[in-house]
Amino acid sequence: MHSALTVRRAGAGDIERLSQVHVLCWQETYRGMLSDAFLAAVDPAGRLRLWRHLLDRPEPAEAWVACDGGKVVGFAGARRLPAPGSPEGHPPPSSGDLELWGLYLLASHQGLGLGGRLLEAAIGTSAASLWVAAGNSRAIGFYRRFGFEPDGAEDVLADWENLPEIRMVRPAQHFL
Repeated sequence: MHSALTVRRAGAGDIERLSQVHVLCWQETYRGMLSDAFLAAVDPAGRLRLWRHLLDRPEPAEAWVACDGGKVVGFAGARRLPAPGSPEGHPPPSSGDLELWGLYLLASHQGLGLGGRLLEAAIGTSAASLWVAAGNSRAIGFYRRFGFEPDGAEDVLADWENLPEIRMVRPAQHFL
Protein backbone atom coordinates (compact mmCIF):
# COMPACT_ATOMS: atom_id res chain seq x y z
CA MET A 1 0.00 0.00 0.00
CA HIS A 2 1.27 3.45 -0.90
CA SER A 3 0.76 6.38 1.43
CA ALA A 4 0.70 9.98 0.20
CA LEU A 5 2.04 10.09 -3.36
CA THR A 6 3.38 13.54 -4.16
CA VAL A 7 5.50 15.33 -6.74
CA ARG A 8 7.53 18.36 -5.74
CA ARG A 9 10.58 20.38 -6.75
CA ALA A 10 13.85 18.64 -5.85
CA GLY A 11 16.13 20.33 -3.36
CA ALA A 12 19.56 19.92 -1.80
CA GLY A 13 18.07 17.76 0.96
CA ASP A 14 17.15 15.15 -1.67
CA ILE A 15 20.66 14.66 -3.10
CA GLU A 16 21.64 11.46 -1.28
CA ARG A 17 18.32 9.66 -1.83
CA LEU A 18 18.17 10.83 -5.47
CA SER A 19 21.57 9.30 -6.16
CA GLN A 20 20.42 5.97 -4.66
CA VAL A 21 17.09 5.99 -6.53
CA HIS A 22 18.87 6.93 -9.79
CA VAL A 23 21.08 3.82 -9.59
CA LEU A 24 18.20 1.53 -8.57
CA CYS A 25 16.01 2.85 -11.41
CA TRP A 26 18.78 2.30 -13.95
CA GLN A 27 19.27 -1.26 -12.70
CA GLU A 28 15.54 -1.99 -12.93
CA THR A 29 14.95 -0.17 -16.23
CA TYR A 30 17.90 -1.53 -18.19
CA ARG A 31 17.85 -5.13 -16.94
CA GLY A 32 17.79 -7.24 -20.10
CA MET A 33 19.06 -4.35 -22.26
CA LEU A 34 22.48 -4.12 -20.58
CA SER A 35 24.57 -6.87 -19.03
CA ASP A 36 24.19 -7.75 -15.36
CA ALA A 37 27.89 -6.96 -14.92
CA PHE A 38 27.43 -3.46 -16.36
CA LEU A 39 24.42 -2.77 -14.12
CA ALA A 40 26.17 -4.11 -11.03
CA ALA A 41 29.16 -1.84 -11.72
CA VAL A 42 27.13 1.40 -11.90
CA ASP A 43 28.96 3.72 -9.53
CA PRO A 44 26.61 5.35 -7.00
CA ALA A 45 29.31 7.96 -6.29
CA GLY A 46 28.95 9.21 -9.87
CA ARG A 47 25.24 9.79 -9.39
CA LEU A 48 25.94 11.51 -6.05
CA ARG A 49 28.35 13.91 -7.82
CA LEU A 50 25.75 14.57 -10.53
CA TRP A 51 22.96 15.39 -8.07
CA ARG A 52 25.26 17.59 -5.97
CA HIS A 53 26.20 19.47 -9.14
CA LEU A 54 22.53 19.88 -10.10
CA LEU A 55 21.01 20.77 -6.75
CA ASP A 56 23.65 21.99 -4.29
CA ARG A 57 24.02 25.51 -5.66
CA PRO A 58 22.30 28.89 -5.31
CA GLU A 59 20.16 28.36 -8.43
CA PRO A 60 19.54 24.60 -8.63
CA ALA A 61 18.70 22.83 -11.88
CA GLU A 62 15.07 22.14 -12.68
CA ALA A 63 14.36 18.69 -11.26
CA TRP A 64 11.37 17.16 -9.55
CA VAL A 65 10.96 14.22 -7.22
CA ALA A 66 8.13 11.75 -6.78
CA CYS A 67 7.64 10.75 -3.16
CA ASP A 68 5.72 8.08 -1.32
CA GLY A 69 5.09 9.27 2.21
CA GLY A 70 8.02 11.66 1.90
CA LYS A 71 10.46 9.03 0.60
CA VAL A 72 11.90 9.76 -2.87
CA VAL A 73 10.86 7.03 -5.36
CA GLY A 74 11.56 8.75 -8.69
CA PHE A 75 12.56 11.93 -10.46
CA ALA A 76 12.35 13.97 -13.64
CA GLY A 77 14.45 16.76 -15.05
CA ALA A 78 14.29 19.10 -18.02
CA ARG A 79 16.71 21.54 -19.58
CA ARG A 80 17.05 23.98 -22.43
CA LEU A 81 19.25 22.62 -25.19
CA PRO A 82 22.20 24.72 -26.24
CA ALA A 83 21.84 26.18 -29.71
CA PRO A 84 22.20 24.87 -32.33
CA GLY A 85 21.05 21.29 -31.93
CA SER A 86 21.70 18.89 -29.12
CA PRO A 87 24.99 17.95 -27.52
CA GLU A 88 24.95 14.62 -29.37
CA GLY A 89 25.54 16.49 -32.64
CA HIS A 90 22.14 15.63 -34.09
CA PRO A 91 20.09 18.25 -35.88
CA PRO A 92 17.87 20.14 -33.47
CA PRO A 93 14.48 18.60 -32.83
CA SER A 94 11.54 20.23 -34.57
CA SER A 95 9.86 20.51 -31.18
CA GLY A 96 11.98 23.38 -29.84
CA ASP A 97 14.78 23.51 -27.33
CA LEU A 98 13.21 21.92 -24.22
CA GLU A 99 14.55 18.45 -23.46
CA LEU A 100 13.36 15.98 -20.84
CA TRP A 101 16.76 14.62 -19.79
CA GLY A 102 15.42 12.03 -17.41
CA LEU A 103 12.27 10.51 -15.96
CA TYR A 104 12.62 7.44 -13.77
CA LEU A 105 10.44 5.72 -11.18
CA LEU A 106 11.16 2.66 -9.10
CA ALA A 107 9.30 -0.33 -10.54
CA SER A 108 7.26 -0.53 -7.32
CA HIS A 109 5.78 2.89 -8.10
CA GLN A 110 5.08 2.60 -11.82
CA GLY A 111 1.45 2.54 -12.95
CA LEU A 112 0.27 4.82 -10.13
CA GLY A 113 0.13 8.07 -12.10
CA LEU A 114 3.40 9.44 -10.76
CA GLY A 115 5.12 9.29 -14.15
CA GLY A 116 2.51 11.54 -15.73
CA ARG A 117 2.70 13.91 -12.78
CA LEU A 118 6.49 14.07 -13.07
CA LEU A 119 6.25 14.70 -16.81
CA GLU A 120 3.73 17.50 -16.27
CA ALA A 121 5.91 19.10 -13.58
CA ALA A 122 9.01 18.94 -15.76
CA ILE A 123 7.67 20.16 -19.11
CA GLY A 124 3.97 20.95 -18.75
CA THR A 125 2.33 21.23 -22.17
CA SER A 126 5.45 22.62 -23.87
CA ALA A 127 6.97 21.29 -27.04
CA ALA A 128 9.82 19.01 -25.99
CA SER A 129 12.14 16.20 -26.97
CA LEU A 130 13.70 13.28 -25.13
CA TRP A 131 15.98 10.32 -25.76
CA VAL A 132 14.89 6.81 -24.80
CA ALA A 133 16.47 3.38 -25.16
CA ALA A 134 15.19 1.90 -28.43
CA GLY A 135 14.42 -1.38 -26.64
CA ASN A 136 12.45 0.22 -23.80
CA SER A 137 8.97 -0.43 -25.19
CA ARG A 138 7.28 0.39 -21.88
CA ALA A 139 8.81 3.88 -21.77
CA ILE A 140 8.13 4.46 -25.48
CA GLY A 141 4.47 3.54 -24.93
CA PHE A 142 4.30 5.85 -21.90
CA TYR A 143 5.71 8.80 -23.85
CA ARG A 144 3.37 8.13 -26.78
CA ARG A 145 0.39 8.47 -24.42
CA PHE A 146 1.63 12.02 -23.75
CA GLY A 147 1.97 12.98 -27.41
CA PHE A 148 5.61 12.05 -28.12
CA GLU A 149 6.56 10.29 -31.35
CA PRO A 150 9.95 9.21 -32.74
CA ASP A 151 11.37 11.79 -35.15
CA GLY A 152 13.87 9.48 -36.86
CA ALA A 153 16.98 10.58 -34.91
CA GLU A 154 18.93 7.65 -33.49
CA ASP A 155 22.10 7.32 -31.47
CA VAL A 156 24.21 4.65 -29.82
CA LEU A 157 25.59 5.08 -26.30
CA ALA A 158 29.07 3.60 -26.69
CA ASP A 159 29.81 3.84 -22.96
CA TRP A 160 26.61 1.90 -22.28
CA GLU A 161 27.49 -1.28 -24.15
CA ASN A 162 26.42 0.33 -27.44
CA LEU A 163 22.84 0.82 -26.24
CA PRO A 164 20.72 2.16 -29.13
CA GLU A 165 18.42 5.06 -28.38
CA ILE A 166 15.86 7.09 -30.29
CA ARG A 167 14.69 10.66 -29.99
CA MET A 168 11.01 11.35 -29.44
CA VAL A 169 9.39 14.76 -29.86
CA ARG A 170 6.12 16.38 -28.94
CA PRO A 171 4.67 19.57 -30.41
CA ALA A 172 3.43 22.32 -28.11
CA GLN A 173 -0.06 22.33 -26.62
CA HIS A 174 -0.47 18.59 -26.16
CA PHE A 175 -2.72 18.61 -23.15
CA LEU A 176 -1.94 16.10 -20.43
